[in-house]
Amino acid sequence: MAGENNHALVFGASGNVGWGVVDQLLSNYPAPGTFSQVTALVNRPFRLEDSFWPLDQTTIPGLQLVSGIDLVEGTVESVSELLRSKVKDIENVTHVFYFGARYVTATHCNTDKSLLRPPVYKSEPDPKEEARVTRRMLEVGLSALNQLSPKLQFVVFPSGTKEYGIHIPDGLFKAPYVESMGPLPEGSQDSINYPGMRAALTKASEGRQWTWCDIRPDAVVSLTCHVGSSLQPLRECSSAQIGFVPNGSAFNLTAHWANYLSLYALVEGKGAKVPFPGTLKAYDSLYNEASADIIARCSIWAALHPEKVGGGHAFNIADQAKAESMRERWPRLAAYFGLQGIAPSEDPNVLKPSEYIAKHGTVLEKVGIKSSPVFKSEFLDSYGYYLDFDRHLSLEKVKKAGFTEELDPNQSWFRAFDRYRQAEMIPG
Repeated sequence: MAGENNHALVFGASGNVGWGVVDQLLSNYPAPGTFSQVTALVNRPFRLEDSFWPLDQTTIPGLQLVSGIDLVEGTVESVSELLRSKVKDIENVTHVFYFGARYVTATHCNTDKSLLRPPVYKSEPDPKEEARVTRRMLEVGLSALNQLSPKLQFVVFPSGTKEYGIHIPDGLFKAPYVESMGPLPEGSQDSINYPGMRAALTKASEGRQWTWCDIRPDAVVSLTCHVGSSLQPLRECSSAQIGFVPNGSAFNLTAHWANYLSLYALVEGKGAKVPFPGTLKAYDSLYNEASADIIARCSIWAALHPEKVGGGHAFNIADQAKAESMRERWPRLAAYFGLQGIAPSEDPNVLKPSEYIAKHGTVLEKVGIKSSPVFKSEFLDSYGYYLDFDRHLSLEKVKKAGFTEELDPNQSWFRAFDRYRQAEMIPG
């Protein structure tokens, strides 16, 4: 419940949704005084002056930024000692938002804005090993908190639409997806992270006063890479929602398209026609995307209402219940940059966004922009090719539970683009 002694601990605070959770907490969502402290945990280097969080407000919760919390290499003992020594009032943590990196681990990141470049990541090539490592990361974090934070009340964990099999060609279930769908075919769950993470949460919460829930937004599944001019399947996936990340991230579709469309406008000129990077089938498929803002708000709301959502329940989340297509969205996104967004090109030689950026990237440098660093941006090109089936989510369950907020997804995209402009990562 809301109270002046609530202390939020956010894992993965420099990532897309983790950044959004901290931003919403510091913006006093849902009301001033709900949280007295916010602790932002990150692994790779990150500075408050580069965060673009609302630090200049007169009334915000106390904020501490703690870096060097490595759940991949750390043990329960080492992570416990780090949290005990680095996190002020760790014993008073009441709510945990677990948005730590699940698929990749940063090994380097240059935080000098004038020299921004993509961080170097290490990823697991074997999906089953990736799932094992991801589960262990969560187990280490939860075990440490069970030792250190006796006042813990709630843990929010994010999954995604791989729970509905969107990584399986042509999908598995018929949209709209509802939380009761499943399970996936035998063997399919071994290569995704969420079942193991749910099992870890169930075990760690046994006999404890805290409970948890699963927040489930749509996901972009990066299952393709370029081999010559063709697209070949891969087993590497990640989620990507609408959002802003100030220091580079993996699989960030918003930053990828911001780089591409701003560069396209510089090279081709305002008013130029820019085809949707994908197929006509994908252009017309239905979906309802989730912004970091709506995921953060729903996560905070859920954490404050354990009596409604606790016990490991899953809740779909999106900016709005209405399903739309890229035929509706792409022209609006292109117009933000002064371009005309049109249907996909039939030219097989048309450059995909990452190829276009590689060819013309020096144009951004000439105007003093280094672009927003996106790791594995080439995988994001698969968005318009692989996801060519309806995959919209039903929001009936979360609305019945009491979270009824919606956002205009167009404005969510524009708000994220605005933030990249304010950070001087794309041209103004």
